[in-house]
Amino acid sequence: MAVRKAKKKADINYKIITIRVTEELLGEIQDVAGQSGLSANHLINGLIESGLEISKEKKDAMKLPKFLKMLRIMTESDAVQESLSTK
Repeated sequence: MAVRKAKKKADINYKIITIRVTEELLGEIQDVAGQSGLSANHLINGLIESGLEISKEKKDAMKLPKFLKMLRIMTESDAVQESLSTK
């Protein structure tokens, strides 16, 4: 993963990173972003933050993060919801 020069927006310091994804995964990201009305960047950041939340939860207390609940509502399509729930 490559890390590039930081950009500053308001009081938040952003870092730009580069990752490799398959064409299939990129297509899924673009589909969900399009259906939800979110930018791909916002979607990816939300998914990463949600994944980190889940990884810190105790297994017996695990619940769906707010971002993922919102994303389910925003993507009404059965195919998208099926994709989100099986991954």
